[in-house]
Amino acid sequence: QHLLADFCGQLWWRLQNKPQCLRLPLSVDFVGELGIDAGGLRKECLQLVLRQFYERTSLFVELEECPGLFWFRPSTKFWSKGRIAEDAPSELELYSAEWVDHLPEVAGAIVGLAAYNGIYLDLRLHPLIYRFLIQRTILVTFDDLRAVHPTLHRSLASLRTAADIRTLGLSWKVSLPGADEELDLSGGTAGSSEGFIESSADAERFSSAYAEAVVIGAMRPHIEGFVKTAVACMAVGRAFSLCTAHDLELLLCGLPNIACFKDMERSCKYANGFTAASPTIRLFWQVVHGMSEVMKRKLLLFCTGCDRVPILGLKALDFVIARSSAASDHLPTANTCVNQLNLPEYETLEVTRNRVYASLEHHSGFGFA
Repeated sequence: QHLLADFCGQLWWRLQNKPQCLRLPLSVDFVGELGIDAGGLRKECLQLVLRQFYERTSLFVELEECPGLFWFRPSTKFWSKGRIAEDAPSELELYSAEWVDHLPEVAGAIVGLAAYNGIYLDLRLHPLIYRFLIQRTILVTFDDLRAVHPTLHRSLASLRTAADIRTLGLSWKVSLPGADEELDLSGGTAGSSEGFIESSADAERFSSAYAEAVVIGAMRPHIEGFVKTAVACMAVGRAFSLCTAHDLELLLCGLPNIACFKDMERSCKYANGFTAASPTIRLFWQVVHGMSEVMKRKLLLFCTGCDRVPILGLKALDFVIARSSAASDHLPTANTCVNQLNLPEYETLEVTRNRVYASLEHHSGFGFA
């Protein structure tokens, strides 16, 4: 119930008081649940915390022209549904309630922890953010605007080629989307006392300044805090400089597509009496290959604690299906720490499909099977 506050409060305390402890392997205990963290709980925890970041805070905003991709909101009002710490105060030790005022840094720490512990996340950040992480600095050009706001980029590009810029009556003072006050893009060096754009050189400088203001302007402190903390928690070495932004995105998020489950079937191992030729196994793979992409991701989440595909594909999962001693009226269970599915001996295709689908729709939580 208080996952976001409990996790982030403890994380922020460690960032401020014992940052060196974040270089140790992450281990998670869920209060009231019996799961022992051998890898599965930490994956589940980071996924749930990130999901609540999207749902309960306003740190990120979806880009209108890039559906599904998020950018930092140009505001310090990050709480869309009330400050969690005030609604649910924590009594945990090594906890700091000040995390609610440092969401960009906390989000960066979560990303860094995931990378350091080899956990894939459902990050929906624009690819430009990964470039900032690689460069460890926030630098943008006019061409970067095309990737974030293509329509605005086209408008400013046409402004650069205008025949007589003075006839447009453009001012250096502009109102950016979401901003409360006007912003002077001249930097105090406007071309005339009236503050209007009068030459092609002014137009080029104006368009570059406008692009930078739109992409990072008011968001600069948030992005810088996010990048600094993420890189620190990744504990990167010299090899990090060899990565591209796309490489880092793959390391953090895995492959974007669901990939071929035939690879997962071919590389699958079997235990407790099951073989590839077992009738129940044949029924199971028949059900899997008939699933939609959404259900296949749920299967990955159920069996591994993460719905992302590894960089090397599903063949790299070391997936195991073990025969369960439970009766056929029981649902499958999973040991996410070792990517193992425990499957009762179902005898018909309909029973197999019903039991598997039921388990995928009720997959949250940990316990002993």
